[in-house]
Amino acid sequence: MKCSDKLNGFWEEGYHYYFEIDKDKLTVRDYRRAITLVTRISYDADALERGETTLIKLDDNVLSRTASGEPFTMIRTLSYENGELKLLYYYTIMGETLYTLKKVDHGPFDHIKIRDEEFLNQLQGKWYKWNQNGDANFCITIKGNKLSIFDAAEPFHVVSYAYSPDKVMIVPENFIDQNFRGFTAFEVLPGMLTSRALITDVSVPLSVFVRKGNLKTVEVPYEATLPIVNTMVPRVDEV
Repeated sequence: MKCSDKLNGFWEEGYHYYFEIDKDKLTVRDYRRAITLVTRISYDADALERGETTLIKLDDNVLSRTASGEPFTMIRTLSYENGELKLLYYYTIMGETLYTLKKVDHGPFDHIKIRDEEFLNQLQGKWYKWNQNGDANFCITIKGNKLSIFDAAEPFHVVSYAYSPDKVMIVPENFIDQNFRGFTAFEVLPGMLTSRALITDVSVPLSVFVRKGNLKTVEVPYEATLPIVNTMVPRVDEV
């Protein structure tokens, strides 16, 4: 298939979608930069080169499926128009939304700054989960560039994001999956690590991890002292 250099490269919507087009291959990423679709495409390269509005056909247009395998989100149409990509997105519950993607000169992870050299040494060893009683009954372990929870070690990076350069996070090595075996990505704060547990339909307090000797003296954030709340049960002021 004849291809156009006008289409090859990286395209960004700003928050929701990020495309990479390499000749007849399209890679679609979502707002987390996780790959949601890889497919072949075809289009009229001559018409596109002339600047005409050009429909881009996808071999596969399904972005996600239900548990039973039925399409849940998909690309209804994709076209090149006035130097931009027009994406008509369909969500079975919400209907159609039109997104505009502009060509950019950077890859999908330009918003991330890797800070391993700054923080890895000080993060090594065991970190114990703080609780109201000050008991040390649960811990995570950092050894090298791996974080262990329940004896399962997962490689990670220490990073900051362009939109929040002063916030330091521990995220999985692929930068995408924000879940360490039941905990969201960890934030590195002076003398502590913070995260949240992932529990369906429950609002959980902030989890705080500190060195064992600091369990009874650490000044934890207020969010760590809150009770667990079942979000499916209405509060008194909501009844």
